[in-house]
Amino acid sequence: MNESILIKKCQSGSQEAFSLLYRKYHSLVWQISYGIMGNKQDAEDAAQEVFTRLLSRIKQFRYEAAFTSWLRVMVSNICRDMLRKQNRHPTESLEYLNSNGELNIKSMSISQEEALIMEELLDNLNEKISLLKEKHRKLIILRYIDGLSYRKIAQLVGCTESQVKSRLHQARVKLRHVCQSLRNEGK
Repeated sequence: MNESILIKKCQSGSQEAFSLLYRKYHSLVWQISYGIMGNKQDAEDAAQEVFTRLLSRIKQFRYEAAFTSWLRVMVSNICRDMLRKQNRHPTESLEYLNSNGELNIKSMSISQEEALIMEELLDNLNEKISLLKEKHRKLIILRYIDGLSYRKIAQLVGCTESQVKSRLHQARVKLRHVCQSLRNEGK
């Protein structure tokens, strides 16, 4: 079944279509979740939450970007929220805290450490991207966060692939300047 037909049936409330959508995308959702969460149980919990939210929010999908891009953003946001909740209300052993109650990264597994670092880096990057003008911000998000090809971006914004490449270069330069100026202000 064609993806857009499948999505429209889901938006109409078809449970059969949603089951097909689940089977089609569960592996992708789980892989992204595992990459962010770092362990199988948390990845499965995140995937379950994604499909629970997807069921209630599928009607919000507007075909402005690829469904997989929309889904990837949802997965990333849910995983990030789950990581934040884990950090606020740790379910892990207190062995990761030192005597001052601070997080001792050396005692954490690599995946937990990487997850915390990735969360911090993503927040930092999103903050800097938000400072760009919309035309630059949109291109950066479509290419580097949504992972769209130059061709797909060109179709979405209504220009040629070479114009997309040129504009992305300009957007990266602007982002570099934003990062540089913030770094200089911090000195």
